[in-house]
Amino acid sequence: MKQLRSRNVEMETRKRARGQSLVEFALVLPLLILILLGVFDLGRAFNAYIVITNAAREGAYYGSLNPLDSNGIIARVMNETQNSGIAVTADDITVSCSGVKGSPMLITVSHDFSLITSFLIGTQVIQLQGRAEMMVL
Repeated sequence: MKQLRSRNVEMETRKRARGQSLVEFALVLPLLILILLGVFDLGRAFNAYIVITNAAREGAYYGSLNPLDSNGIIARVMNETQNSGIAVTADDITVSCSGVKGSPMLITVSHDFSLITSFLIGTQVIQLQGRAEMMVL
């Protein structure tokens, strides 16, 4: 009889522990989801920053060899971002150079990055900017 009572108490304790674990999980789950979304957004933003910075470098490289071809520089930058999922227009690209040999060629690429977690921060977009500078050869 004593052994039967001990088993019943043990089973009730296990049921309570399972219920407690379920309640704790339900309390922590929203926080874990928000952290996961934040990490996902951070990774996307970092990828977009890398893409526009590489596009600016590509445009600066082309511009250092052809400083007077601003349309070619813009085309080179847009071609670099074409298959990356980052939409860059000609208005997002700034080219500044005097065209003189030995002068700096500065390319700036801007991109409005849309956040998934905008409901947390209150902003819908973050403006990312990639810059590259090379000397005209």
